[in-house]
Amino acid sequence: MKELWSAFGWVLPIMIFVTVTLIFAISFWKKRRGKGSWLNLLPVLFTCISIGGICLITLTPLENVSEGSVNFDPFSNLKLNLLYRNHLDVPIRNLLANIILFIPFTFFLAWWMRQSKQLILMVTFLGGIFSFGIELAQYYLHLGRATDIDDWMMNTMGSFIGGILFVIARYIYTLLKINKKIK
Repeated sequence: MKELWSAFGWVLPIMIFVTVTLIFAISFWKKRRGKGSWLNLLPVLFTCISIGGICLITLTPLENVSEGSVNFDPFSNLKLNLLYRNHLDVPIRNLLANIILFIPFTFFLAWWMRQSKQLILMVTFLGGIFSFGIELAQYYLHLGRATDIDDWMMNTMGSFIGGILFVIARYIYTLLKINKKIK
């Protein structure tokens, strides 16, 4: 039992967070029950699942690492990785991973908040705040992970891209619906 707890004990807070979020999502849907179907619950559930996935990826403690590094100098890690590496596959993969990580989250968040004005600005701001919270957690919880302002910038860029992708998808959906290609 101790081996299980030491191996998976870090999952418990994340699972509690996801469970509370799902309970919130379902209660939110039940309050608006007369104004929609179960399909209105999908963006809420997908947003919650993407939050859980981001937390699992970014807040998982690293093994055999006592303390993570800290970088508060913007673009320094990006410059170091892109200019002074012999192989560009690792830095590019790291940059793309940080961008791609937040695209589903903000796409589903935009789907959930689709009636809001200034949707792209709102989801980019919320994605940036969420990423900032993750970087703070990595700094204060000593998970052996790097706290890096470049990660925050790339995550926020991914949030922006996710918002734009939702607006494009909604525009295409509207065009198809007007042309009666879909019901």
